[in-house]
Amino acid sequence: MLKTRYVVATIGLLIIIFIAVMFFLPNLQVEKATKGNTYTESVFDQSKVTTVDITLADEDLDSILDNPSEKEIVDADVTIDGETVKNVGFRTKGNLSLNSVVQMGDSDRYSWKIDFDYYQEDQDLHGLKKLALNNNYSDPTYMREYLSYELMDKMGIATPGHSYMYVTINGKEWGLYLGVEAIEETFLNTNFTDGTGDLYYPDGTGSDLKWISEDIDDYTGINLKTNDHSDQSAMIKMLDAINNGGIVEEVLDVDEMLRYFAANTALVNLDHYQGDKKHNYYLYEENGIFSILPWDYNMSFGGYSGGGGRQAGAFDQENNNEGNEGAADQKDEATAESNGDTAKQDDKELLEEAPNKNGGRMMDMSSNFMNESNINFSITEPVSGTTLEDRPLLNALLSKDEYREKYNDYLDDIAKDFFSEENMTAMTTEITTLITPYVKKDPTKFYTMDEYTEATSGEDTLVDFASQRAESILAQLSGDLVVEAETESSMSGGAPDMGDDANDGQQPPNMGGGENGAAAMDRGGNGAPPGINGNMGQKGADNSGSSKDTIILSTVLLFLLFGAMAFAHFFRRRGKKG
Repeated sequence: MLKTRYVVATIGLLIIIFIAVMFFLPNLQVEKATKGNTYTESVFDQSKVTTVDITLADEDLDSILDNPSEKEIVDADVTIDGETVKNVGFRTKGNLSLNSVVQMGDSDRYSWKIDFDYYQEDQDLHGLKKLALNNNYSDPTYMREYLSYELMDKMGIATPGHSYMYVTINGKEWGLYLGVEAIEETFLNTNFTDGTGDLYYPDGTGSDLKWISEDIDDYTGINLKTNDHSDQSAMIKMLDAINNGGIVEEVLDVDEMLRYFAANTALVNLDHYQGDKKHNYYLYEENGIFSILPWDYNMSFGGYSGGGGRQAGAFDQENNNEGNEGAADQKDEATAESNGDTAKQDDKELLEEAPNKNGGRMMDMSSNFMNESNINFSITEPVSGTTLEDRPLLNALLSKDEYREKYNDYLDDIAKDFFSEENMTAMTTEITTLITPYVKKDPTKFYTMDEYTEATSGEDTLVDFASQRAESILAQLSGDLVVEAETESSMSGGAPDMGDDANDGQQPPNMGGGENGAAAMDRGGNGAPPGINGNMGQKGADNSGSSKDTIILSTVLLFLLFGAMAFAHFFRRRGKKG
């Protein structure tokens, strides 16, 4: 017969195990979210140019090249740095840039999309499900989107994996591309504690996030990408809060959004929520709290000059489908919103009217990025082609003094650190050293080597833009420069860049937070930037709450604990009777 002291010891041990498991469970959940997904280092190795060799039937390649706008999906094998994945979906991607290359007549340098799990649902490459290969259209520097994502990453924003890749198709060199991770379930599981919340790609009616009604069906452009059966009540609650004076802290990861909008404003990225087209961003909701995610930065650094009117905005449809393509498990081609036909017609007309470069070969859509409108883009009312009131998400944040002060602090950090001449020179020099040999041998590149050299080391470079932009930001913060928001429907400045998603990264020097960055908001659901507190390992941790696994495990442990206590009670009663 068991002795009482053994039973008591067993119960005590169970209690200790229960407390220990409950204490360490949050960390276990973070490990679970990222376990097995090593693609951020293995696929997107930013220290080198990765080789991507694509093999498909000659007749399938001919079919694609004969009808690239059809985005026909064909079966292919892909070898990335010597590791082969067979039977993947392969097709062209893009919209305006795709059609622009088609109209060149002498180029097959399309952007591509690789869907590792298109034919086999459980297939991936080190956890990666989808990969975009972007052709650097209209960016002679090859760096715009790369640097933009690096800034977002340094600000602690969940950012898609990205690196340079040199592509061959059926043994033929296709050139230097930028590989970009799709924002879908894998991305969410890698970057957030839970990763099972609602993901949105707003583009169309409601993408300005203005209040329409309590009926989610009225927001036809909100575009839910995960959890098809979600009632989207969290979205309605968020829209209500930002439009009708609600408590935004209850629905937004405030600090993450302030960091995001500070970076986006510094980059003068206007083909975005802050511009007239109100698109090219993701919203992710987890446990009722919304984060904003970066997407499509090929028009950053003033590439989308003006931000209003048809000349600056006609290229909006370029990534309308691209965001849908990059969303989770999209096996079928995404369809445009009801207003897409008009936008496409505008794109077609502009493409026919706009002057081309090099005898009609290439449109230089970003040559005027150093204009005064871009350099002195307002940080007080950081919108273009619209009003701050018509962008309620940003307005709700900046209308509160505490949040605007924090937003200003982040701008100050960016201007003094990331946009410093020393830092930008170091980053661009490192990138140039890495990619120049590949640019030289790229047989399909859109620009000549002289144009590439001028763009990266001439009089007007991205370093010059960042330096002058930093001076303007600091002058605006000090009050020495007052800039009004540009809300006109038609503005001067260079025409926009027309590229696809073009991103890549090498690690720039760490961004120091300084005093202004040190006072991070208490709620930092997506992690605070490394220069502020270095907490990038548990993005979303503060807002995660209990996941389904947590609840299940806790319930099981409680039952075991109560069972053990009941057994002890029963044992003691039997002992007394004996």
